[in-house]
Amino acid sequence: MPDRKLLDELYQMRDLAGNEDDLQRFIDILNELGEKASADVIPDLCRMLEDDVIEPSAAGDLLETIFYISDRCGIDESMRYLALGVPGLFPKAEGWAVRLHRMLLNADRPGHPYIQAYSFALQALPARAARRIINTILEIKRMQPTLYTGKVDRFKDSLARSEETGEDQSAPY
Repeated sequence: MPDRKLLDELYQMRDLAGNEDDLQRFIDILNELGEKASADVIPDLCRMLEDDVIEPSAAGDLLETIFYISDRCGIDESMRYLALGVPGLFPKAEGWAVRLHRMLLNADRPGHPYIQAYSFALQALPARAARRIINTILEIKRMQPTLYTGKVDRFKDSLARSEETGEDQSAPY
């Protein structure tokens, strides 16, 4: 599978050490994955993030690629894969986990129901992993209530509805 080779190369390059050629290759790989990869690469992209390893601009591009793939491949399926990848961010990439969740909250808009799809996807996780994610989202609200109160409250409402009904409105993998 060509995606696997690209992911392996990307993983080895995540340090970048200030090399412009490597950064350009990193971005080229992300662009190719963004255009062609299926949503199942999202957990692998999450694995690339480490607070002390990955260069910040490269990590930002990587996060944007996750959302590009999600828009292209379908939000419901992509959020299930994201939910599988996010627990691996703790504790080695907690800062990136916060940024990822801010992006997710901001990406939610009519026709792009990231919050609802993600809340349903969290049902498939072990309770401890889901709790860590929920606590991260609640911390975002606490730190920036003006920007995130409404969005986090929508997330909590969606999460409560999915827990009450036990239903996942998205199709299985």
